[in-house]
Amino acid sequence: MRETFSNRNIVVVTISQTLFMFTAFLWWPYRSLYILELGGTKEQLGLLLMLETISGIVFQLPGGILADRLGRRKLLVVSSGIRMLSPIVFLYSASWVHTAPGFILTSAGMLGLPAMNALIAESIPPERRGSGIAMYRTVTSIPMIVTSLMGGVIMDYFGVIQGCRYVLIASAVVSLFSIAIRWRYIEETLEPTRVRRRPEEPKKGFIQELGSMPRDVWVLTGVAAISAFAMRLMMSFMVVYGIEVVGLTATQWGLIGTGASIITTLLTTPSGMMGDRIGRKPIIMTSRILASFSTVGYTFSQGFWHIAAVRGLGATASGLGGAMWGPMGGPVWQALVADLTPPEERARMMGLMGTISSLASTPASWAGGYMYDNISPALPFRVSFVIDMIGTALLIVLYKEKKKRPPPDIEVKVPTDKA
Repeated sequence: MRETFSNRNIVVVTISQTLFMFTAFLWWPYRSLYILELGGTKEQLGLLLMLETISGIVFQLPGGILADRLGRRKLLVVSSGIRMLSPIVFLYSASWVHTAPGFILTSAGMLGLPAMNALIAESIPPERRGSGIAMYRTVTSIPMIVTSLMGGVIMDYFGVIQGCRYVLIASAVVSLFSIAIRWRYIEETLEPTRVRRRPEEPKKGFIQELGSMPRDVWVLTGVAAISAFAMRLMMSFMVVYGIEVVGLTATQWGLIGTGASIITTLLTTPSGMMGDRIGRKPIIMTSRILASFSTVGYTFSQGFWHIAAVRGLGATASGLGGAMWGPMGGPVWQALVADLTPPEERARMMGLMGTISSLASTPASWAGGYMYDNISPALPFRVSFVIDMIGTALLIVLYKEKKKRPPPDIEVKVPTDKA
């Protein structure tokens, strides 16, 4: 931990991301309820989330290309500025329709995601990359231990609409702070010689970018796309199912979330260290299988303790760091992707993987909302389980982890504080 956080870039992104996580996850678990309170249906909620996915397709690949050409720092600052606009739109929305630009801006803020992942990977020695990324994720996830319960209490006390709006104000302020410290303190990790050489190279189109991806990266991309579809099919309906079908209050949902966050936080760093020592694949497989059974477990839950057990299983999967609970997966998954991509193309490859995953999962949110409203609330969870298990089977068969250590990476320079 001392070595990881001796790098100033890691310290800066950790501080800014931790503050963002604190405000974002006070309201993010209840975002679906916010849309429903503004008059939307489950299917309309799914349409908005599909719009968010489509917008993500537009921004992720350009974000990776620009990060490899212009550098990581500029993209992080720009994306922070865009991200600040999203809570402002949600804050002043009087109808579910008005929130649509907010979903687009949320995806636009992902412009800097490939740059962020590349910056972190390049600031950590390759042989300790899994544990280093896991330590970063552990620290930035600590706020979720308290925000889940705090958010539930806020929603029950003020009501979903007013409670979300109070938190959105704080989120906009934190985003402004993130812009300032990233601009002032982050130092570029992309080597200037590579940045100067790239304009002389012929520009690659989207098809050429696809052709340049190594086979193993293609395997991971395909599995990530399948998992992204499965995840989006049900993820935004978890809180809705817990409250409407199981009968929990927002405070109970938040209390369970706090317990889940503790489990994830405690497991994240040890799992990253295990991934460095015994290999990434065993950790990823265990994580994915547990995540799939957590998903289908919702459909058998009938009370507080059932949901607590199911979310605890999911938290264990998330803590192991191999499940696709986000656009780029857990820390062990990210470390594996970084191992397989050359430094000068890392952000571009990460952006391309995110684009393909988003493209494949575009209709998932709408499909999940349609199933929930018109067929059965349990159906999105059961279909998600089946699809995710198919992705896991493909990973077992198609990806063979190499036993040798990761290839040499670019020299890691530890930025020093300026006087």
